[in-house]
Amino acid sequence: MSASTTPAVSNRIPTLDGWRGLAIALVLFDHIQDSLLGRYIEPWTRTGIHGVTIFFVLSGFLITSKLLEGPIQLKQFYLRRFFRLIPAAWLFLAAMVFLTWWTHVEFVSKRELLSCLLFYRSFVDFHTGFAGHFWSLSIEEQFYFVWPCVLLFSGKRRGLWIASGAIGIFAFYRLSAWSYYVQGTNYIRTPMHVDALLVGCLLALLYSDERWRANAKRYSAWLAAPALVVLAVCVARFHILMPLTECMAIALLILASMQHSHEVMARPLSFRPLAWLGTISYSIYLWQEPLMGAHNGYVLAIGLPILSLGSYYLVERPAVRLGHRLTQGIKPTSQIIDCDNLLAAERGQRIIS
Repeated sequence: MSASTTPAVSNRIPTLDGWRGLAIALVLFDHIQDSLLGRYIEPWTRTGIHGVTIFFVLSGFLITSKLLEGPIQLKQFYLRRFFRLIPAAWLFLAAMVFLTWWTHVEFVSKRELLSCLLFYRSFVDFHTGFAGHFWSLSIEEQFYFVWPCVLLFSGKRRGLWIASGAIGIFAFYRLSAWSYYVQGTNYIRTPMHVDALLVGCLLALLYSDERWRANAKRYSAWLAAPALVVLAVCVARFHILMPLTECMAIALLILASMQHSHEVMARPLSFRPLAWLGTISYSIYLWQEPLMGAHNGYVLAIGLPILSLGSYYLVERPAVRLGHRLTQGIKPTSQIIDCDNLLAAERGQRIIS
């Protein structure tokens, strides 16, 4: 098949795949400690929430960049998002339902299953089964439902002000209610993470302006080191809720790594194994939770690669191709770009979200 009908795997921007790989590595590092050791080695090794924050910022950036390519086609967008995310997620949930029926052990409760299917898992008690990690996926889906419509009706300029204002509102709310949301599993609530997604949206809106992009290229390399220090301090100090400064540091580092991919600080993100890990990060994220629950290193080491690769190659990729074929008629063929790819403004390359 031509590149227009299949995901352009060979044309990825490696640094962004590297960011996804780093994010899923932080999540796994966190969960493996809890699963195999029953504790964290040090407080700062609780890295999972930092990985999720990277995913949120990156998702906001990629989705908004895609929407800014041309007239927003909501039907095409939602169909492709559906086939990109839902088949693999439904396969996981079906497996949990089957295991619950077969073993009479509650891998997923009816209440939790419904919250996952209807994307309000981020408002349900965390400890109810093996689909607890769907809280972050639910927040992403909620974002997909709202933000494209906001951008469609507001336009780019107003969208920039809306994103900026909403970032301030949600960041202030989290700060004012910090003592409540830092308790138990309250940190999974959607309002605690909206600003991370919107920081990515704001970066995309700014990056679409040629003059801003040129100025950013001039200064982003110099600001990368301070941003990295800020991120390191946040990892060391914050373990449940993330401050706005961390989201902004991540956005700046993503920007610098895109514009200066050959600089020393960005090169590790282009490391092929890390970039490859990023390509299958969604399937890894889906399947790691129940395997972590086994508290067995052998089960984890054998089961996670098998299930993740099987999900990616047998479900995720075919579903993306199917979604692409079903939406080809919505735009002229010459304008169709896979929903999992966006046109990098300066390099003419594709990246897969």
